[in-house]
Amino acid sequence: MRKQSWLALALAIAFIHPLSSKADDLFQLFWRGFVYTKNANGRIVAVSFTEQDFINKVAQDNGLDPSQLFFVYRPDKRDTAVVNANGAFVADVIQMEYNFTDVVNPNGTAVVRHALLFDEAHQTALGSFFGLENLSRDSNGNLVNDSLTGTVIYSKPDEGTVYSAHISTGRRIADNSGAH
Repeated sequence: MRKQSWLALALAIAFIHPLSSKADDLFQLFWRGFVYTKNANGRIVAVSFTEQDFINKVAQDNGLDPSQLFFVYRPDKRDTAVVNANGAFVADVIQMEYNFTDVVNPNGTAVVRHALLFDEAHQTALGSFFGLENLSRDSNGNLVNDSLTGTVIYSKPDEGTVYSAHISTGRRIADNSGAH
């Protein structure tokens, strides 16, 4: 009898206070730049590098179709990731969440940011981001739109590469994955 009472109480609490999970805020991220390296003759070459290069690498590493993936900025996590078309997380790409300086306007709608860039394969910062983030929220504080624009400059010394790019967010990608 006591177990049934506890079970009933637990179920009542669960229905009154359901476990809530908030979908990730995802915004498509465009990445336009170059990777500088040396060719087989030892000459410095600049090769175009876009968000599709990140998508293709993640798709290859995970056996996925790149046409079903998006490169996104996740404002709440201050990082970039590749997600499935339904918004499900596939892989982290670059994080700017650890070391940063934000200069925020009084109402919190504009941020000038300088951040160090990290990835999962390196222990130290690869480079930095500088840019502007404009946010708009509804009356409940939910993020409605996020516009991030700026410049990234970083290197991967172990690969002998230097990257430079302009980045900007586009449309919201709906997170319908249910995995939050």
